[in-house]
Amino acid sequence: TLSGGKDAVQSQLDKHRAFFSRTLYYKSMLDSKNKVFKNIIKSVDQAGNIDTQEASMKMQQLNDRFNYVTQNAQLWEQKLQEAVRCWHNFRECERVISDWLMKAEQLISEKHIDTKEIVESHKVFFERVNERWIHDLVQTAQDLRNCLPSDQQRPIVNSVERLQSKWKEVLSFAPLHLMRLEFRLDETTFHQYVKDIEKEINFEQQAFNKQENIDVIIARNKDFFDKRGAVLEVEHCIQSMKKIAENYVKWQPDDHSLNVAVNTIENQWETVAKKIDHLKQQLHQVPAQWAKYNE
Repeated sequence: TLSGGKDAVQSQLDKHRAFFSRTLYYKSMLDSKNKVFKNIIKSVDQAGNIDTQEASMKMQQLNDRFNYVTQNAQLWEQKLQEAVRCWHNFRECERVISDWLMKAEQLISEKHIDTKEIVESHKVFFERVNERWIHDLVQTAQDLRNCLPSDQQRPIVNSVERLQSKWKEVLSFAPLHLMRLEFRLDETTFHQYVKDIEKEINFEQQAFNKQENIDVIIARNKDFFDKRGAVLEVEHCIQSMKKIAENYVKWQPDDHSLNVAVNTIENQWETVAKKIDHLKQQLHQVPAQWAKYNE
Protein backbone atom coordinates (compact mmCIF):
# COMPACT_ATOMS: atom_id res chain seq x y z
CA THR A 1 0.00 0.00 0.00
CA LEU A 2 1.09 3.57 -0.70
CA SER A 3 -1.34 5.30 1.64
CA GLY A 4 0.60 5.10 4.89
CA GLY A 5 2.48 8.36 4.51
CA LYS A 6 6.02 9.21 3.53
CA ASP A 7 7.80 7.27 6.28
CA ALA A 8 5.80 4.10 5.72
CA VAL A 9 6.35 4.23 1.96
CA GLN A 10 10.03 5.04 2.44
CA SER A 11 10.30 1.98 4.66
CA GLN A 12 8.72 -0.13 1.92
CA LEU A 13 11.12 1.35 -0.60
CA ASP A 14 14.13 0.57 1.60
CA LYS A 15 12.99 -3.03 2.05
CA HIS A 16 12.30 -3.33 -1.66
CA ARG A 17 15.75 -2.06 -2.58
CA ALA A 18 17.40 -4.28 0.01
CA PHE A 19 15.60 -7.35 -1.32
CA PHE A 20 16.34 -6.64 -4.98
CA SER A 21 19.88 -5.45 -4.36
CA ARG A 22 21.09 -8.98 -5.30
CA THR A 23 19.28 -8.96 -8.63
CA LEU A 24 22.56 -8.74 -10.57
CA TYR A 25 23.92 -11.70 -8.61
CA TYR A 26 20.90 -13.82 -9.53
CA LYS A 27 21.05 -12.54 -13.10
CA SER A 28 24.63 -13.74 -13.40
CA MET A 29 23.59 -17.11 -11.96
CA LEU A 30 20.79 -17.35 -14.51
CA ASP A 31 23.12 -16.37 -17.34
CA SER A 32 25.53 -19.04 -16.20
CA LYS A 33 22.76 -21.65 -16.13
CA ASN A 34 21.65 -20.58 -19.61
CA LYS A 35 25.19 -21.15 -20.93
CA VAL A 36 25.40 -24.54 -19.26
CA PHE A 37 21.97 -25.45 -20.60
CA LYS A 38 22.95 -24.42 -24.14
CA ASN A 39 26.05 -26.58 -23.96
CA ILE A 40 23.95 -29.48 -22.73
CA ILE A 41 21.46 -29.01 -25.56
CA LYS A 42 24.29 -28.84 -28.07
CA SER A 43 25.78 -32.08 -26.77
CA VAL A 44 22.39 -33.80 -26.71
CA ASP A 45 21.58 -32.66 -30.23
CA GLN A 46 24.81 -34.22 -31.42
CA ALA A 47 23.91 -37.46 -29.69
CA GLY A 48 20.43 -37.38 -31.22
CA ASN A 49 17.19 -39.21 -30.29
CA ILE A 50 16.72 -37.21 -27.01
CA ASP A 51 13.69 -34.94 -26.55
CA THR A 52 14.84 -31.61 -25.08
CA GLN A 53 11.63 -29.70 -25.71
CA GLU A 54 10.30 -29.94 -22.13
CA ALA A 55 13.62 -28.91 -20.61
CA SER A 56 13.92 -26.00 -23.04
CA MET A 57 10.38 -24.92 -22.17
CA LYS A 58 11.12 -24.95 -18.44
CA MET A 59 14.28 -22.96 -18.99
CA GLN A 60 12.40 -20.44 -21.11
CA GLN A 61 9.73 -20.13 -18.41
CA LEU A 62 12.42 -19.51 -15.81
CA ASN A 63 13.95 -16.75 -17.95
CA ASP A 64 10.54 -15.22 -18.61
CA ARG A 65 9.66 -15.26 -14.91
CA PHE A 66 12.98 -13.67 -14.00
CA ASN A 67 12.54 -10.93 -16.60
CA TYR A 68 8.95 -10.33 -15.49
CA VAL A 69 9.93 -10.07 -11.82
CA THR A 70 12.91 -7.78 -12.41
CA GLN A 71 11.00 -5.49 -14.76
CA ASN A 72 8.08 -5.21 -12.36
CA ALA A 73 10.48 -4.69 -9.47
CA GLN A 74 11.88 -1.68 -11.32
CA LEU A 75 8.40 -0.36 -12.02
CA TRP A 76 7.37 -0.83 -8.40
CA GLU A 77 10.53 0.91 -7.19
CA GLN A 78 9.70 3.86 -9.45
CA LYS A 79 6.17 3.95 -8.04
CA LEU A 80 7.50 3.87 -4.50
CA GLN A 81 9.99 6.65 -5.28
CA GLU A 82 7.25 8.75 -6.83
CA ALA A 83 4.97 8.10 -3.86
CA VAL A 84 7.72 9.16 -1.42
CA ARG A 85 8.27 12.34 -3.42
CA CYS A 86 4.55 13.11 -3.58
CA TRP A 87 4.02 12.41 0.11
CA HIS A 88 6.96 14.67 0.97
CA ASN A 89 5.73 17.55 -1.21
CA PHE A 90 2.17 17.25 0.04
CA ARG A 91 3.14 17.10 3.71
CA GLU A 92 5.48 20.05 3.25
CA CYS A 93 2.71 22.18 1.71
CA GLU A 94 0.34 20.98 4.41
CA ARG A 95 2.87 21.94 7.10
CA VAL A 96 3.51 25.42 5.67
CA ILE A 97 -0.20 26.24 5.55
CA SER A 98 -0.93 24.69 8.95
CA ASP A 99 1.91 26.68 10.54
CA TRP A 100 0.65 29.90 8.96
CA LEU A 101 -2.91 29.26 10.09
CA MET A 102 -1.76 28.48 13.62
CA LYS A 103 0.26 31.72 13.75
CA ALA A 104 -2.68 33.65 12.28
CA GLU A 105 -5.04 32.30 14.93
CA GLN A 106 -2.54 33.20 17.64
CA LEU A 107 -2.34 36.77 16.36
CA ILE A 108 -6.12 37.06 16.06
CA SER A 109 -6.59 35.85 19.63
CA GLU A 110 -4.01 38.27 21.10
CA LYS A 111 -5.59 40.49 23.72
CA HIS A 112 -2.89 42.98 24.68
CA ILE A 113 -2.15 45.06 21.62
CA ASP A 114 -1.15 48.54 22.68
CA THR A 115 1.60 49.70 20.34
CA LYS A 116 1.68 50.72 16.71
CA GLU A 117 4.60 48.34 16.17
CA ILE A 118 2.45 45.35 17.12
CA VAL A 119 -0.34 46.50 14.82
CA GLU A 120 2.16 46.93 11.99
CA SER A 121 3.56 43.44 12.59
CA HIS A 122 0.04 42.03 12.28
CA LYS A 123 -0.49 43.98 9.06
CA VAL A 124 2.75 42.71 7.58
CA PHE A 125 1.88 39.13 8.52
CA PHE A 126 -1.54 39.16 6.89
CA GLU A 127 -0.57 41.25 3.88
CA ARG A 128 2.36 39.00 2.99
CA VAL A 129 0.28 35.86 2.82
CA ASN A 130 1.29 33.77 -0.18
CA GLU A 131 -1.72 32.66 -2.23
CA ARG A 132 0.53 30.19 -4.04
CA TRP A 133 0.63 28.02 -0.92
CA ILE A 134 -2.95 26.89 -1.49
CA HIS A 135 -2.31 26.35 -5.20
CA ASP A 136 0.73 24.22 -4.34
CA LEU A 137 -1.29 22.27 -1.78
CA VAL A 138 -3.97 21.43 -4.35
CA GLN A 139 -1.36 20.49 -6.96
CA THR A 140 0.70 18.28 -4.65
CA ALA A 141 -2.50 16.65 -3.39
CA GLN A 142 -3.47 15.84 -6.97
CA ASP A 143 -0.02 14.41 -7.66
CA LEU A 144 -0.28 12.26 -4.56
CA ARG A 145 -3.77 11.07 -5.45
CA ASN A 146 -2.44 10.01 -8.84
CA CYS A 147 -0.09 7.66 -6.97
CA LEU A 148 -2.81 6.16 -4.81
CA PRO A 149 -5.67 3.78 -5.54
CA SER A 150 -9.04 5.54 -5.56
CA ASP A 151 -10.13 3.91 -2.30
CA GLN A 152 -7.12 5.43 -0.49
CA GLN A 153 -7.57 9.04 -1.65
CA ARG A 154 -10.33 10.27 0.69
CA PRO A 155 -8.03 11.31 3.60
CA ILE A 156 -6.03 13.50 1.20
CA VAL A 157 -9.18 15.13 -0.15
CA ASN A 158 -10.46 15.71 3.40
CA SER A 159 -7.19 17.33 4.48
CA VAL A 160 -7.15 19.71 1.51
CA GLU A 161 -10.80 20.67 1.99
CA ARG A 162 -10.25 21.30 5.70
CA LEU A 163 -7.21 23.52 5.10
CA GLN A 164 -8.89 25.39 2.24
CA SER A 165 -11.91 26.09 4.42
CA LYS A 166 -9.77 27.31 7.32
CA TRP A 167 -7.64 29.38 4.94
CA LYS A 168 -10.69 31.16 3.51
CA GLU A 169 -12.11 31.71 6.98
CA VAL A 170 -8.92 33.30 8.31
CA LEU A 171 -8.35 35.45 5.23
CA SER A 172 -11.93 36.71 5.29
CA PHE A 173 -11.54 37.60 8.97
CA ALA A 174 -8.10 39.20 8.60
CA PRO A 175 -9.34 42.63 7.37
CA LEU A 176 -11.81 42.76 10.27
CA HIS A 177 -9.06 41.80 12.67
CA LEU A 178 -6.76 44.54 11.37
CA MET A 179 -9.54 47.14 11.56
CA ARG A 180 -10.29 46.17 15.14
CA LEU A 181 -6.59 46.39 15.95
CA GLU A 182 -6.28 49.90 14.58
CA PHE A 183 -9.48 50.88 16.34
CA ARG A 184 -8.25 49.54 19.68
CA LEU A 185 -4.94 51.31 19.22
CA ASP A 186 -6.72 54.64 18.61
CA GLU A 187 -8.97 53.87 21.55
CA THR A 188 -5.97 53.25 23.81
CA THR A 189 -4.35 56.47 22.58
CA PHE A 190 -7.59 58.36 23.22
CA HIS A 191 -7.85 57.10 26.79
CA GLN A 192 -4.22 57.99 27.45
CA TYR A 193 -4.75 61.55 26.18
CA VAL A 194 -7.95 61.91 28.20
CA LYS A 195 -6.17 60.65 31.29
CA ASP A 196 -3.41 63.22 30.81
CA ILE A 197 -5.94 65.98 30.09
CA GLU A 198 -8.01 65.23 33.18
CA LYS A 199 -4.84 65.14 35.25
CA GLU A 200 -3.91 68.58 33.89
CA ILE A 201 -7.41 69.94 34.52
CA ASN A 202 -7.28 68.75 38.12
CA PHE A 203 -3.83 70.27 38.63
CA GLU A 204 -4.84 73.66 37.22
CA GLN A 205 -8.16 73.61 39.06
CA GLN A 206 -6.39 73.01 42.36
CA ALA A 207 -3.90 75.78 41.63
CA PHE A 208 -6.80 78.10 40.80
CA ASN A 209 -8.67 77.15 43.96
CA LYS A 210 -5.54 77.90 46.00
CA GLN A 211 -5.45 81.33 44.34
CA GLU A 212 -1.98 80.79 42.93
CA ASN A 213 -0.56 83.18 40.32
CA ILE A 214 -3.29 83.39 37.68
CA ASP A 215 -0.93 84.40 34.87
CA VAL A 216 1.21 81.31 35.48
CA ILE A 217 -1.87 79.07 35.42
CA ILE A 218 -3.17 80.68 32.22
CA ALA A 219 0.24 80.30 30.56
CA ARG A 220 0.34 76.66 31.58
CA ASN A 221 -3.19 76.16 30.26
CA LYS A 222 -2.31 77.66 26.88
CA ASP A 223 0.86 75.60 26.66
CA PHE A 224 -0.87 72.32 27.39
CA PHE A 225 -4.13 72.74 25.52
CA ASP A 226 -3.05 74.93 22.61
CA LYS A 227 0.65 74.52 21.90
CA ARG A 228 0.94 70.81 22.63
CA GLY A 229 -2.19 70.07 20.64
CA ALA A 230 -3.66 67.54 23.06
CA VAL A 231 -7.22 68.44 22.08
CA LEU A 232 -6.45 68.14 18.36
CA GLU A 233 -4.85 64.74 18.94
CA VAL A 234 -7.94 63.52 20.76
CA GLU A 235 -10.21 64.76 17.99
CA HIS A 236 -7.95 63.08 15.43
CA CYS A 237 -8.27 59.78 17.33
CA ILE A 238 -12.05 60.10 17.39
CA GLN A 239 -12.24 60.83 13.66
CA SER A 240 -9.98 57.87 12.93
CA MET A 241 -12.14 55.57 15.05
CA LYS A 242 -15.32 56.80 13.35
CA LYS A 243 -13.82 56.09 9.94
CA ILE A 244 -12.71 52.60 10.97
CA ALA A 245 -16.13 51.87 12.48
CA GLU A 246 -17.83 52.94 9.23
CA ASN A 247 -15.60 50.65 7.16
CA TYR A 248 -15.99 47.82 9.64
CA VAL A 249 -19.77 47.79 9.48
CA LYS A 250 -19.55 47.60 5.67
CA TRP A 251 -17.66 44.33 6.05
CA GLN A 252 -19.70 43.11 8.99
CA PRO A 253 -23.18 44.69 8.81
CA ASP A 254 -24.47 42.80 11.84
CA ASP A 255 -21.65 43.89 14.15
CA HIS A 256 -22.14 47.41 15.53
CA SER A 257 -19.70 47.04 18.43
CA LEU A 258 -17.27 49.63 17.07
CA ASN A 259 -20.03 52.16 16.46
CA VAL A 260 -21.22 51.64 20.02
CA ALA A 261 -17.66 52.18 21.26
CA VAL A 262 -17.37 55.39 19.21
CA ASN A 263 -20.60 56.73 20.73
CA THR A 264 -19.31 55.99 24.22
CA ILE A 265 -16.02 57.72 23.46
CA GLU A 266 -17.73 60.78 21.96
CA ASN A 267 -19.89 61.12 25.08
CA GLN A 268 -16.83 60.79 27.28
CA TRP A 269 -14.98 63.41 25.28
CA GLU A 270 -17.95 65.77 25.37
CA THR A 271 -17.84 65.64 29.17
CA VAL A 272 -14.09 66.30 29.24
CA ALA A 273 -14.37 69.12 26.68
CA LYS A 274 -16.93 70.84 28.91
CA LYS A 275 -14.48 70.63 31.81
CA ILE A 276 -11.78 72.22 29.64
CA ASP A 277 -14.10 75.07 28.61
CA HIS A 278 -15.27 75.60 32.18
CA LEU A 279 -11.68 75.80 33.43
CA LYS A 280 -10.73 78.30 30.71
CA GLN A 281 -13.73 80.46 31.58
CA GLN A 282 -12.71 80.43 35.24
CA LEU A 283 -9.13 81.35 34.42
CA HIS A 284 -10.07 84.24 32.15
CA GLN A 285 -12.72 85.62 34.48
CA VAL A 286 -10.09 86.77 36.96
CA PRO A 287 -8.10 89.02 34.56
CA ALA A 288 -11.40 90.34 33.21
CA GLN A 289 -12.58 91.16 36.72
CA TRP A 290 -9.29 92.89 37.49
CA ALA A 291 -9.54 94.90 34.31
CA LYS A 292 -13.08 95.93 35.18
CA TYR A 293 -12.02 96.77 38.72
CA ASN A 294 -9.21 99.01 37.45
CA GLU A 295 -11.43 100.95 35.06
